[in-house]
Amino acid sequence: MPKIAFTARHDAATKAALIDIRAARKECIFSLPAWAARPVVSNLRDVRDEPVAILYFNVILTAIPIASAMYAAPASHCFGALYLVCLYALFLTRFLVALLHVTDHKPLFRKGNAFFHLLTILAVAPLFGVPSGMYPLHHRIMHHVESNGQGRDLSSTEQYQRDSVLHFLWYWVRHATAAWLELLLYAGRRRRMGVLLKSAAAETLYFGIVYMLWRWQPVQTLWVFILPYIVTSAALMFGNWSQHIFIDPKGSGSPYAITYNCVACADNAITFNDGYHIQHHLNSKTHWSDLPKCFLESLEEHAAQGGLAFMGMSVFEVGMAVFLGRLDVLVDCMLICGGELSQMSRIELKAMLRQRLQPVPLAHHK
Repeated sequence: MPKIAFTARHDAATKAALIDIRAARKECIFSLPAWAARPVVSNLRDVRDEPVAILYFNVILTAIPIASAMYAAPASHCFGALYLVCLYALFLTRFLVALLHVTDHKPLFRKGNAFFHLLTILAVAPLFGVPSGMYPLHHRIMHHVESNGQGRDLSSTEQYQRDSVLHFLWYWVRHATAAWLELLLYAGRRRRMGVLLKSAAAETLYFGIVYMLWRWQPVQTLWVFILPYIVTSAALMFGNWSQHIFIDPKGSGSPYAITYNCVACADNAITFNDGYHIQHHLNSKTHWSDLPKCFLESLEEHAAQGGLAFMGMSVFEVGMAVFLGRLDVLVDCMLICGGELSQMSRIELKAMLRQRLQPVPLAHHK
């Protein structure tokens, strides 16, 4: 437990972050027996990643057998709907965060990680609507390098009116229908030929297998692969849209200007502190358990840069509040760490949030 001195200025921020530091981890649905967990934990690169490993085995031991059983059983839309609802309710958010924000940036195991990584992206990720080969190129190689920059990051939110549902729908449809090709073109432009070839091979394998399964058993394939792709693409794009919904064009792409932190929210205990998105963009290799501590250690810089933080709200709740026009709710939940924000009235804070929803002109980057 970090020893952090309370000050009058940062008292609220410190108390809020300590809630996340002290929170019991809830990512895993069930524990492994000691005889099974022991070799898994002993092979971790970082013992703090035990919840990550156990979560992955939770998913592997349930999703793959049940999905396989779908194809062995008679076609049933009722069984398919039950499978998808249960799988997503239990694991979707937990698994996607572990996949994108944890193990994509740092290997999980000391030995056998290459095999485990292939198993994850080729056999497990597609069950959650993530096509094989797309997520490392999209998230780590493109998004973190280009930092949501318009014209560079294919998932940039800058050019959109970010409180517009219609703009979000176009953002999602474009990703769902064209990302598989746009990402390959991006890798080619950046001369990442090895990445391009691996991603193209994985995508071809994924689409080929899904097509063959559709020809064989269309009902099962609808529920196991096709609907998960539609639902997950919408969830991922809404998540990215929400995380990069408030943009300060004066910040020149700084993490403090393109995203915000969600502090002391219940979702942090089931998503490996995913709410600390400023810290994740500042250093994507920061261990998930250290993110609240890093936030506390950077409060002065957070205040000086005008960084946003919301207390008790998840990323999805922030996005929904914007779509519903409830900026007043967001102002009520703002965690003011000092700086210019501490001098603003409620009306001024609300106006500032509204301004940060405006499209950023492409000329701003030139």
